[in-house]
Amino acid sequence: MITDNQNVSYFNRPFHSKYRPNNFYNIVGQQHIISYFKNAIISERINFAYLLVGKHGVGKTTISRIMAKTLNCSNILRNEVQEPCNKCSSCLNISLGQSFDVHEINAALNTGIDNIRDVIEKIQLSPVNNFYKVCIIDEVHMLSINAFNALLKVLEEPPKNVLFILATTDARRIPKTVVSRCHKLSFLPLNKKDLAIAISKVVWIERGNITNKAFSHILNSSEGSFRDALVTIDMLMIQNKNINQSTCLFLSTEIPTSIPVLLLKYLLAKNLRKILQILDYIEQKDWLVGSLMECMQKILQEKIFENNLLLSKNSHIISLWQVFLKYDSCDFPTNKVLFFISDLIFLFLEKNSNYQLNRLNSKKSIPSRLQMKIMDIY
Repeated sequence: MITDNQNVSYFNRPFHSKYRPNNFYNIVGQQHIISYFKNAIISERINFAYLLVGKHGVGKTTISRIMAKTLNCSNILRNEVQEPCNKCSSCLNISLGQSFDVHEINAALNTGIDNIRDVIEKIQLSPVNNFYKVCIIDEVHMLSINAFNALLKVLEEPPKNVLFILATTDARRIPKTVVSRCHKLSFLPLNKKDLAIAISKVVWIERGNITNKAFSHILNSSEGSFRDALVTIDMLMIQNKNINQSTCLFLSTEIPTSIPVLLLKYLLAKNLRKILQILDYIEQKDWLVGSLMECMQKILQEKIFENNLLLSKNSHIISLWQVFLKYDSCDFPTNKVLFFISDLIFLFLEKNSNYQLNRLNSKKSIPSRLQMKIMDIY
């Protein structure tokens, strides 16, 4: 009876936990990071500290754990592909969080100097059953100043066979003295192709179905985060194994991809009546207008970069892009919608193609690629 309960609890785990990769081969994207770590292992040039930087859900903590397993795997010398075997006692203990030589803390919950001192005391001793002692500090930017100073002292004189792996979503909040002592590795948001393949496998394993429109909606809303996509799939498949766009919209406040495309059509045609109808429809559906602004920014920016016409013919698209840049906040109150509509009216009535925004919001500069284009013309 206990075994049945354990099986049930395993198969009912959240998707982001159930489908967490346990080796480098199964990592989605981040091939430049994987290649770097494998080359470091092969050449035996392991640095004492790494700083992993990137948005949430792109594999920072997962790769940290895989790196800890790979360095301490008992069968790594017989393994030509530099992957953890996930069968030896060292790999199993690390996977279960029971290893005496691998310490993982979340700095968002353990911000004080006492938490760092506790970890420092543990790593001073030689490894018990492994080759390396590994300290993984997630969300390291949340540490206090005193905690960073204590960590810096260890990084200046690291003990032998000790590895620090620091993960963060905001490297700007980490002291430069700490950053300068680490090998800094930047994680990229996952591209839609890699994300689509990974999500398709999960849906197939779970014996579900998903329509193309729903698939596109999930890829756009996850914004390159594998964990966000898995959480969305998990949430939708609880309601129905067959996922369609109506299911996505029922459980989400994100605007479907068809709305920005339709809005762009009427913006280019300068059809104010249709634009107002779309905005009213969005308000009735309680969708997030802020997400519409972000989506329209990206679409217009891609249009500008991909369009090979002269700048004079692109002036309307550029002006539209500038308007949307003004309203880039997720918090989008009703009075701001009115300002947005008034800006559109001014833009449509403006006869001069060099439309300038002179409202209260801060001005946004044209991207460097566009500035180069202007210099070529003038």
